Amino acid sequence: MKKILIGLAVIIALVVGALVYVYVNLDNIVKSTIEEAGTRVTLADVAVEGVSIEPTQNTAAINGLVVGNPDGFNTDYAFSLGNISVRLDGSTLTSDTIRIIEVVVDQPSVIYELGNGSSNIATIQRNVEAFVQRVSGPTGAGGADGATSGDDAAGGTKIIIDNVYVRNGDVGVSAGFLQGKKLSASLPEIHLTDVGKEEGGATPAQVAGEILTAINTAVFKAVSSLNVDGLLQGVGDLGKGVVGAVGGVASGGGTKIKEGTDALGGAVKGLFGGSSE
Repeated sequence: MKKILIGLAVIIALVVGALVYVYVNLDNIVKSTIEEAGTRVTLADVAVEGVSIEPTQNTAAINGLVVGNPDGFNTDYAFSLGNISVRLDGSTLTSDTIRIIEVVVDQPSVIYELGNGSSNIATIQRNVEAFVQRVSGPTGAGGADGATSGDDAAGGTKIIIDNVYVRNGDVGVSAGFLQGKKLSASLPEIHLTDVGKEEGGATPAQVAGEILTAINTAVFKAVSSLNVDGLLQGVGDLGKGVVGAVGGVASGGGTKIKEGTDALGGAVKGLFGGSSE
């Protein structure tokens, strides 16, 4: 009997020790999870400066989350998301679907790099969409490829977000044909509601895809308002020879690009998907 009690005491001590370890290291565990899962989903390096979890307040803060570029792009990053604050409904934390009351992304910075017939942001969005499709399968029930690598993303806890705010952001545009010149603009405020609600809950990857789509649309709107004429004056005669190159990477593919400043401006905007819709 004494040996049994000793054995039980050891097991209890291990469980308590594990719980204490998780609680004390919760911030680092979440940080590592974001970095590892984010890199797997986006196929770009994801790094987080710090995470602060307040379990009793049902809040979290994520600082310095940076999403690098996929292969083939050279700018410092695609997204630097500044400060992210999250407020959860604590009563749902043990359920299959967690309700997040609010996510606020403050002072994000986006660098839209044009190249390889596309852009870094569009490439990341395609990577996320491909991951979701791979782990969900054609019917959403789980694909063969996702059976081992995507179980957590496909069949784990789902999320519903009441409100997502992206505020005080900026977007810069980089491309080889700009010869070091940079287009920049303020990112319009983004407000999404009821993310994942229609589906009864969405996976984190699906949520990321929806938010990326909204950011892509906002970036296009910002770029559409830029003074491309002024940029061309800055690069001088480059505008005369670059039209053909732009035509090769514009999303319209076979669209004939007119000569002159207006045509180049339209082509640059075409790189962002051709429409904000």
